[in-house]
Amino acid sequence: MVRARRGSSADLWVATAVYDRRFAMSAASTLLTFLHTGNPTGLKFLVEHGDARCLFDFGREHAPGRTLFSLGLEPRHGSELGDLLAVGAAPPLEGVYAGDAWDGRTHLFITHMHLDHTGLIPLLGPAVPLYYPAAMEPVRAAADSSGYLPWRHPTGSGVADGETIAVGPIRVRFVAVDHDVPGATGFLIETPDASLAFTGDHRWHGLSPELTEAFADAARGVDLLIQEGVSLGSVSIDGAPLPLHEADAISELGRALVEAPGLVIVNCYGMNRERVAGLAAGCAAAGRRLLMEPQMAAMSGWPDVLGSTDPIRDDPRGHCLQLGFESLPLLIDLQPPPGSVWIQSGGSPMGPFDPAYAVLEAWSARFDIELQTITSSGHSRPEDVLRMVTTVHPKVVLPVHSRAPEALVVPGVPSFLPKAGVAYRVADILAGVSSAPSG
Repeated sequence: MVRARRGSSADLWVATAVYDRRFAMSAASTLLTFLHTGNPTGLKFLVEHGDARCLFDFGREHAPGRTLFSLGLEPRHGSELGDLLAVGAAPPLEGVYAGDAWDGRTHLFITHMHLDHTGLIPLLGPAVPLYYPAAMEPVRAAADSSGYLPWRHPTGSGVADGETIAVGPIRVRFVAVDHDVPGATGFLIETPDASLAFTGDHRWHGLSPELTEAFADAARGVDLLIQEGVSLGSVSIDGAPLPLHEADAISELGRALVEAPGLVIVNCYGMNRERVAGLAAGCAAAGRRLLMEPQMAAMSGWPDVLGSTDPIRDDPRGHCLQLGFESLPLLIDLQPPPGSVWIQSGGSPMGPFDPAYAVLEAWSARFDIELQTITSSGHSRPEDVLRMVTTVHPKVVLPVHSRAPEALVVPGVPSFLPKAGVAYRVADILAGVSSAPSG
């Protein structure tokens, strides 16, 4: 069984899973349990049938200033798992973590490399079967070798797009979606008595919207659609830049690289290889040399790594730097000249909601650097979340990975808002909404 207890973050629950094998062996139907509903990040859930259990995603919640381990606080060295369990930042699953014998039934499936989906993998037991999209392998290997995310060893199995993994009577098919990191996937999940689709993180405004569209087509008519809704309930802020398509963001970066008379610094995320490739092309066109910090260079596959700051200080107009928030003190050495620009393009802090953003503003003001935001979200906009649900037209949609799941209202498709720590029978979810008004 699974019990719920109050977690560490406001208004969140974490699941305490206590497995009773007699219950699973006697179960004749599919069970769905959310260990974390992802409010807004850290989504993790289980699909079980009989003695087979599939765990989907295994990350840590990213909520600066709201989670107990944030704003520079990290679990103590040597006590990482115990500390995370103690504050509800990791689900207490028996037979899954390093140090425990594998329970013989749990198989882990990963949608993509972002830390809110993978951050607990270093603590995963070595015998737990682990599956991830084969197309994410270059980023996974780079994150491991650079120390950004030390991966569990053995590394697990990369699965090609369209392939199916069978776990007892549960079949999990990998179906690619477009996101802002290579190799992102959704899943089509079939059990003897239910069909489920999990969108994973996705968007329709990236460079490969046909992937997301193909997923929606493949998922048509499933019983349950587990739908990410990061953008649901978002509020427009006066003066905020308009949302950009990925191609537009790359074009705007190129324009800034040409027009800025001084140094251009871009805070982007190395895993977003499409963005980095676009930035590199813009630098070449503008006559700038792109230099990246070692970890971000490794994850992006970019060969030119930042070393001495002297050449940049001597020729700021001839350079573009990728720097993260933690490297702001380098501005002291760089002494950027008038006309220099710092561009937020997907790197942390991601907006004013992050307490670190005010610090970034203070540094930019101190060094008289123009602060710009040129980015494109990795998540579907509200109208595209609606498009996904309308296209798939499931019997029931479960909005998750969202601050405002209740904002998803789709005519003709009932919504079910799951709570963490409750083991739902899929048949009960379907029966419970079959007579309820939808939309």
